[in-house]
Amino acid sequence: MEASPKDNDDVIDRYGFFGGVQFCEPDSSKLSDESLKKIRLKEIKWQTMLTEWDKWMSFKANKVRNRCRKGIPPAIRPRAWQYLCGSYHLFNQEYGKYQRLLEMPGDPKIISQIKLDIDRQLSNHVMFGSDNTNGKESLYNVLKAYSQMHPEIGYCQAHAPIAAALLIHIPEEQAFWTFVCLCDRYMVDYFKSGLERVKIELNMLFALVKKYQPEIHKHMVKCKTEPLYFAVDWFMCLYTRNLPWSTVLRIWDMFFFEGVKVIFRIALTIFELLLGDSQSRDRLNSFDKLMECLRKLPQNIVSEEVLIKHSLRYTFITKQELIKLYKTQLKCMELSTS
Repeated sequence: MEASPKDNDDVIDRYGFFGGVQFCEPDSSKLSDESLKKIRLKEIKWQTMLTEWDKWMSFKANKVRNRCRKGIPPAIRPRAWQYLCGSYHLFNQEYGKYQRLLEMPGDPKIISQIKLDIDRQLSNHVMFGSDNTNGKESLYNVLKAYSQMHPEIGYCQAHAPIAAALLIHIPEEQAFWTFVCLCDRYMVDYFKSGLERVKIELNMLFALVKKYQPEIHKHMVKCKTEPLYFAVDWFMCLYTRNLPWSTVLRIWDMFFFEGVKVIFRIALTIFELLLGDSQSRDRLNSFDKLMECLRKLPQNIVSEEVLIKHSLRYTFITKQELIKLYKTQLKCMELSTS
């Protein structure tokens, strides 16, 4: 359940959250002139890249990747995400299509489910709180339009937090096309009934834990715990339900360039920070204790300063390794159901 405004004495953080795991404690320190200068310099660098985007992606893609890993300046982020995923192209190429999708009546069952779900999405944010009908209307529109565009998929509950996250930062129609890119290019088959793709990738994650974090893997097996029990949200909702918003944004900055590798890296980092030493494993020594901690991650490991920094230790995990793992896990799944 999302937090109410009273949970943080009506304090609204810099992203618009007034409670819940996404809430970021206000920073009382004033930015120094030097810090402001660095932010402005980053903005100028990104503006330069965006004006010559195709050239940068063709000849200096590694530089773009590294800048995504360092974090995109807040003032540039909405535009940068659209360039990174290609939705700015779709927005221009498909002019008028979004409005046509909204004018279609839609499947009554899907429409009914969307209407039920929009009240549950990021309700601890000013844009989607009980008094804000505009934010909810935009969320409804994006979800309805996507279900019309892809009737074979329709609507999945995991769509809603992703669409809501985009709407916090990007205007409605541009947010829709960015959502389309995320679902159709980055998260292919994630939302099909049965969630086969997600289950395979969670098994892949456990295989990576066994390979790179053997002591943690042994401990999770001992506690009869595996990613399928707690990490579905991590993958399907891109951590929007699990981490402070400043951390979520940094993850998305990398995800828009590098794709699903980032989701695996963050998961491995969480395991390392949570269970990397014997004292932590001794403390979280049962199924119930471990699951409780994994479902409500400790504040000391989820800040962007800690989690993002440590996650960059896992950049050695390649797309090729994940493809190989996927084929192995798919074969195992096929054998188990044959």
